[in-house]
Amino acid sequence: MSVAAAPSVALFWGRPDRGHRLAHALRARGAAVTHYNTKAPEGAPFVRLRGRLLPDCARLLRTEHDVYLASLTFVPVLCVWINHRLRGRPYVFNCTAVPWAMYRDRARGKPLPGVFVSGVYPALMRLILGGASRIVCNSRFVATRLAERFPAYAPKLTTIYNGIDAERFAAASPARRAGDAPTVLCVTTLNFDDKARGLRIVLDAFGRLHARHPAARLVVAAKVSHRRYAARAEAWCDGRPWRDAVTFHFNSPRVPELMAASDVFAFATAPESNDSLPRVLLEAHAAGLPCVVTATTGCGEAVADGETGFVVPYDAAAMAAAVETLLDDAARRRRFGAAGQARVRKVFGWDAMADAYLEVFRDVAARG
Repeated sequence: MSVAAAPSVALFWGRPDRGHRLAHALRARGAAVTHYNTKAPEGAPFVRLRGRLLPDCARLLRTEHDVYLASLTFVPVLCVWINHRLRGRPYVFNCTAVPWAMYRDRARGKPLPGVFVSGVYPALMRLILGGASRIVCNSRFVATRLAERFPAYAPKLTTIYNGIDAERFAAASPARRAGDAPTVLCVTTLNFDDKARGLRIVLDAFGRLHARHPAARLVVAAKVSHRRYAARAEAWCDGRPWRDAVTFHFNSPRVPELMAASDVFAFATAPESNDSLPRVLLEAHAAGLPCVVTATTGCGEAVADGETGFVVPYDAAAMAAAVETLLDDAARRRRFGAAGQARVRKVFGWDAMADAYLEVFRDVAARG
């Protein structure tokens, strides 16, 4: 079998579980895949790296793969860049966010963070983009932003949506019962300022909604790396007449169950956010929830406006009106929820992702 038909692929993926899923799907299609990571995917084969540039690079320079894939984590992607420069081995760069929107957060805690934001990170990104044979973005939004800033690299750009484990969310036991209070769910992270501002939009929208629907409840499941982020979110609600209608769950492992117990999913992300295609929107659709999202970043690619939910301006009043429309129309909620589930399985599954990546790998390996 030719290299183009069954390339040998070195896979560097930030999240070990997701890397394993992609590796498994690629192997099922005939590709020889070696999965490299610093952490073990549960019950899956992988090659352990140390997460340090010099030892990981030395390990990589002894490999003989046809093509290498690395995502937006600087140590592995620098390793594949060095491998390319020294040995001519081609690599594919997977860009899952607007890179420059992440520089400030990544520079926190480093000496002279301003130097990293304005100098080190932009220089590294130019090297990485310039050396890549192909640049795969996980949303059209990110591809467009990259093309605008780096027009010379536009011919290398393509969009492949990331896969999700749809069945994990679809399989959660429905917990809605007749007579339950109408429930709005928001799942987010509060470790970054742009995400926190998005939650403020959702909270303000719920305040407007609650004035007209006093029985409504809002559930917020938020990932936090420090208790201060949780305390800040709770403080935003203090003294509000609807405070008792809001429940927070921090770092909860029960997100699928929370989705199964909700009626509508609401999500907002700031226009300058490093969000690309918020994965949680796909998970909400997989759980059968209609979504109301802001028309920012790649949210409008995850949610089909008027078919699986509503895409609204980055405005609390607009979000409140759209959520109210869904809460008042059970038939539309069911229709949007079913359409969202079907769309996730078709467009955002691991099979579709693996098929698209394999075509990229074949093309890159054939060109050498």
